[in-house]
Amino acid sequence: MCDIIWCKKDVDGKPCNTVNYLDPYCFWNWKGTVNCANCGTVYYIHMIQGHMYEGPTEQPAGTKPDTSPLYADKPLEGYVNFTMGTPGRTRPFECLPRHIYLGVPDMVKFSIRGRPVRGWRPQKASAGIAGQFPYHWDLKNLAPEVWEEYQQKIANGEVKDW
Repeated sequence: MCDIIWCKKDVDGKPCNTVNYLDPYCFWNWKGTVNCANCGTVYYIHMIQGHMYEGPTEQPAGTKPDTSPLYADKPLEGYVNFTMGTPGRTRPFECLPRHIYLGVPDMVKFSIRGRPVRGWRPQKASAGIAGQFPYHWDLKNLAPEVWEEYQQKIANGEVKDW
């Protein structure tokens, strides 16, 4: 749940009517100025533990904002919105996932006990849908390089039963 600043300033004879969303991660215990994503009006706010303690108070024209909202929209005008990272209006979403979660699969050739598993790529076309080989698959013909690596693991004593 986040707090909002609903900007009602008159712009060209009609109200701005922009809802600026203040995400709790950045504004939990925060004191400073935030701009409206549509008209640029700067508001002073003071938040304590996610609750608006003071503000929003409109600041004089020309005041530089400390930060911008993460997202803003105009609910009375349909689908008009300002998504994350819109230059000059909203700030970028900086909570990107770590590189290990970006969808690159791991190349797993051996289990924790050193036995070969079917987790490497590329798989042969004869593997069928999603590499569905029968229970006893021929590792020696399917992947000779993995077979050689498996033989070296057996010779080094790295393959365990349990």
